[in-house]
Amino acid sequence: MSSQLPSNWISQHAPAPKKGQDQALDLACGKGRNSFYLANQGWSVTGLDRDLSQSDTNANPNINWIEADLETGEWPLGKLQFDLIVVVNYLHRPLFPYLRETVRPGGILIYETFMVGNEAYGRPRSPNFLLHPGELKAQFSGWKVIAHQEGLVTDPATGAAKACRQSIVTRKPSA
Repeated sequence: MSSQLPSNWISQHAPAPKKGQDQALDLACGKGRNSFYLANQGWSVTGLDRDLSQSDTNANPNINWIEADLETGEWPLGKLQFDLIVVVNYLHRPLFPYLRETVRPGGILIYETFMVGNEAYGRPRSPNFLLHPGELKAQFSGWKVIAHQEGLVTDPATGAAKACRQSIVTRKPSA
C-alpha cells in the first residue's frame, strides 16, 4: 500500500461511495496515492497512468490498474463511465471532452493542478501545463460547482508562497 498521503483536496472533497455508485477513476494516477486512498474509503478504483512501474499494483484488490499513454489521441477507456473521477497535478487539455463524457450523469469530478503564475515558484513552467484563471469552471460549465479555489498556495508552516493552483469539485447534471 502507498505510504504517501492523498491530495488534501481529494481527502477533503471526495464523497463516500454509495451502493451501485462506487466506480472511481484516478486519471494520471502516478504512484497511486489517491487510488489507494479512494479504495480504502470503499471505492472500486481504476488507476490509470502511462507508467505504473512505481506503483504497488498488488497492494489492493479494489484497484484495477491500467497502463496507457493519455497523450496519444486514443482514449483508453472506451465508453466506460465513473461515478467519481479525480485528476491531480496533470493537465492535457485534449482530455477535457473525454472527462465530460466519462463522468456518469450525477457523478463528481475533482480536479486539481497548477495554473498560470506557478512558473515563479517551480515546475511546471510551460503554459501547456498551466491552467488559465477560471479555466476549469469554463471547461465544465453547466455542471454544479461544489467547491472551487484558485491562486497562490502558501506553506502552512511558514506562510511562504509555494505554488499557484486551481481546484474544482463539480457535479455533472443528471440525465
